[in-house]
Amino acid sequence: MTSTIRTIISIVVSMSFLGFSPVSESASTSKEVTTTHKPVSVKISSKSLRHDKATRVLSFGDFKTNALWNDPSVLKDKNRYVMYATANIGGKFGTVLPFRATSKDGISWKMGGKPLLQLGKKGAFDADSVETPSVVKFNGKYHMFYTGVVKSPKKQHLSIGHAISDDGIKWKRVSNKALLKPTGNPGRDWNGYHVAEPGAVVFKNKIYLYFHASGRREGGDGPGNQSVIGLVTSSDGIKFSKMKRVLAQGQLYPTSAPEVYVGYSTPGAEVVSGKLHLFYDVIASKPGWEQVALHHAVSADGVTFKEDAKPIIRRNDLSWSKTEVRAPTALFEKGRFRLWFAGHDIKNLTKAGIGHMELNVP
Repeated sequence: MTSTIRTIISIVVSMSFLGFSPVSESASTSKEVTTTHKPVSVKISSKSLRHDKATRVLSFGDFKTNALWNDPSVLKDKNRYVMYATANIGGKFGTVLPFRATSKDGISWKMGGKPLLQLGKKGAFDADSVETPSVVKFNGKYHMFYTGVVKSPKKQHLSIGHAISDDGIKWKRVSNKALLKPTGNPGRDWNGYHVAEPGAVVFKNKIYLYFHASGRREGGDGPGNQSVIGLVTSSDGIKFSKMKRVLAQGQLYPTSAPEVYVGYSTPGAEVVSGKLHLFYDVIASKPGWEQVALHHAVSADGVTFKEDAKPIIRRNDLSWSKTEVRAPTALFEKGRFRLWFAGHDIKNLTKAGIGHMELNVP
């Protein structure tokens, strides 16, 4: 189960006890509105190669009543920052759709009122949610890759969809079928159960599309299920290579730890001086399936990665992300990384949202 699904399910259950209701689409408008809250700065408790403060730039309820903002994807376009992010919407519990926000500084945001994509047709791979958007500009077009969710009586199925836009605002699906989907054999394949949470970047004149996949753990050791980072590439933005596994959990996050780490998810990538920097979250399975840290790795070819010795941040480093910290997206500016990410504390959902921090280059 991906971060978004687990988070929304947990949050919706809690919201029902707190008397909250999901966002209504009727509350959306076509006009942009601006944040009215003041960003909250929080000092991080441990030392690492990072800035000592994180600022929450989108909070619970900003722009839309009871909105739980998640899954940011940020790019710089025409001298302004553009964020693609998701929020719960409509009368269906757990239904999530993508929105677009703009900013002059990456801190204060204006949000468009309407979802960028609606749900897919009944029975389609994205019939129940459109989540984790990742947007890049390639060959004059904007490409959005996203997680499509379709629910069945037994389980939720997660695959990756693809949409294209001329302006980054009006989008059209490339196909009603998934671009990438699991093999359906989690007992045999590394990508047998879920293929989801895309993170796209332009590298070496191609789209490098990273993603989270779950399935059989290599070597067959326990726990049997493992989450890894996979990759496909495209030179034209339409036809993609076969799925390849490129990064699995290492010695920093052993399965023997009390948390029982099971792997990585929700990658985001940025290219600096010919090297590809990958940001991702770390999954633990106890006491429950949760994303507990953000990590960084670097590669010269986009396939073989060297991981940092320490995480960027752990969930307990911030007062508002004690349950999960997840979904990093980065830009490199003025010699530093700017990192946006999501998080929440199930005991205090009013402080859930999207944060921002600056990082030194490892």
